[in-house]
Amino acid sequence: MNTKKKIYLLRNKINYIDKKIIKLLTCRESLSIDIVKNKIYNQFNIQDKNREIELFKNLYRLSKKNKINPIFIEKIFKIIVKNSILIQKKWKKKILNSKKEFRCAYLGPIGSYSSATFNIIAKKNKHILLEDEHIDFQSMIKSFNQKKCQLALLPIENRISGIIPEVYNILKKQEKIHIIQEINISIQHHLFALKNCFFYNIENIYSHIQPFIQCSMFLKKFPEWKRYYFNSTSAAMNQISIENKNTSAVIGNSIGGAYYNLKKIATNISNIKNNITRFILISKKPKKISKTTPSKITILLTLKNSQINKKKILKILKKKHILIIKIILASKIEEKKEKTYLLEIESNIQSEIIHNTLNNIQKYVKCIKILGCYPIENKIIKIY
Repeated sequence: MNTKKKIYLLRNKINYIDKKIIKLLTCRESLSIDIVKNKIYNQFNIQDKNREIELFKNLYRLSKKNKINPIFIEKIFKIIVKNSILIQKKWKKKILNSKKEFRCAYLGPIGSYSSATFNIIAKKNKHILLEDEHIDFQSMIKSFNQKKCQLALLPIENRISGIIPEVYNILKKQEKIHIIQEINISIQHHLFALKNCFFYNIENIYSHIQPFIQCSMFLKKFPEWKRYYFNSTSAAMNQISIENKNTSAVIGNSIGGAYYNLKKIATNISNIKNNITRFILISKKPKKISKTTPSKITILLTLKNSQINKKKILKILKKKHILIIKIILASKIEEKKEKTYLLEIESNIQSEIIHNTLNNIQKYVKCIKILGCYPIENKIIKIY
């Protein structure tokens, strides 16, 4: 290999490491925002000198262990800590000065995909979103119905596993519910374990039901592993860290893996590489959408003589030049005589054409439920 090519390959390796460092620093910033929210709630000071002393002691030990100059590491982390303090002060000011704040329910704890998605939308939202963490969907909706929170973040569908059944049931049964935002998340499932665990040690595998479905092709290679189901991937990771056994592994994301101090032993094990989960933000109040904003409407249609009436409805939509984004049978375990479809169309609920169209299809449906009109989101955000 010539010298130029060797240097090129080595520089590519450095670029890859730099990319990983930036991603980890982004995760660290997200956790800093979570911490400041908890500090404000518990009336703690932003700066914690004892925590800083403990941090730098640990960094010194790690530097020595990994044979890297501790003075160099200390200088780097002084900049990182200073940046964290600035971020927390900025967020404290933003929270205390905000006239509008909303509490948002999501499936936790820290390290879950819902928690990571919440942090993404909390950063970008013009209002302050305060966290309302729950262990399951039932608890989330109870909080939502009791008005303890104004918003709820739900994963509605995945590219591999389809509609999330628990969320579909919530949308179907809940009264006064409006989708106001969608978030497309590209996720990577990884296999984690304790530091002293290796593949040949594994006997048990922990996770939420969705990663088990989405990583089924990988798991087929290890039929002897006993599966244990949890309310979230982060709850499964927490269990691994509490048990402290080197015979168990867990499927989750890198944020959770880092938070629970776990070792990654297999990377991106989803059935497909571009594994996207669509989240929705729901509210008791509809979102006002400008007529110029590209938007979609999500509707549940319950039909009798489903195939015949479905064709008639599609014909009406086509005649009105309304773009159908998707129409899917939301549940395969419904009564044979009646079928409920989830329909998404590109349009604005304020449109006169839409009002006339909905009136026209009314005679072909037993029940029509508009779940919301909200801006179309084409951007896909990556969670590693």
